[in-house]
Amino acid sequence: MNKYDIILDVCKTGSFSKTALNLNYSQSAISQAIKSFEEEMGFPIFKRTNTGVVLIPAAQDVIDSIGVISQEQDKLKRISDALTKSETGLVRLGLFFSFSIAYLPQMIKAFKQRYPQIDFKIFIGNQKEIFQLLSQGSIDIAITSEQSVLDFSYERIIKDEFMVVLPLEHPLTSKPAVSIYDLKNTQYILSGEKFAYEIGAIFKSAEVEPAHFLELYDEMVALKFIESGFGVSVFSHFFLSSIPNHAKVAIRPFKERYYRHLVLATNNAHFISASSQLFLAFIKKWLIENNIL
Repeated sequence: MNKYDIILDVCKTGSFSKTALNLNYSQSAISQAIKSFEEEMGFPIFKRTNTGVVLIPAAQDVIDSIGVISQEQDKLKRISDALTKSETGLVRLGLFFSFSIAYLPQMIKAFKQRYPQIDFKIFIGNQKEIFQLLSQGSIDIAITSEQSVLDFSYERIIKDEFMVVLPLEHPLTSKPAVSIYDLKNTQYILSGEKFAYEIGAIFKSAEVEPAHFLELYDEMVALKFIESGFGVSVFSHFFLSSIPNHAKVAIRPFKERYYRHLVLATNNAHFISASSQLFLAFIKKWLIENNIL
């Protein structure tokens, strides 16, 4: 039982019972670990409430220090794994929702059949979040868009085309392909990365600024708004193919044809465990064997 992991998780969940479920401990064990740490420190770090616990503001410095200690403990474990060349350890992976839906379960299942002692810590996020995690050394491997990791070591794996997504009754659905300039006078829905990275570069290169009144963080929700006729947007083909029945919308390619590349990225400034190096090589092999790469 790692008391630091317990404290950090309780800080995140605000609940002993949720942390117990997350870390597979009993609730009493979680409570005892927190109590023991508070006695060790000489003051409480959580305030008990009717709905759970909240961090005492004065204890934020304690949590920050515990976060650093936890990261260093992880680093020591990964260094030990690499030095012993053992087929055990932890793979810390950050990737897009779409890739996790399309390939990750099958990929990890095949990997675990060969290396059952290797565990995974998986972060699902957008390009900005994955970039931050990779920069901080919080993940070992990123599966993301090339544009967001130009400062790191990376290898292209999938060429992904951008598509225009429209309500079924939209006038542009009559066209087999839509020009970027067709979107100049349409109502656009901002979602996910909004106008950052490749999508932003597409509009900027064409000097097109579509009008918009909706900004949605979640692309799944954005698709439902498009289905209801609120506007149009641009998504990657890979994302759309990972959720084919989520919304009733029309999908058209651009006349100009715009693409991005999904990549495997690592940060050479941070140590990468042997287990992560093993999985990195396995990803490429699995993609080739399944005719994806």
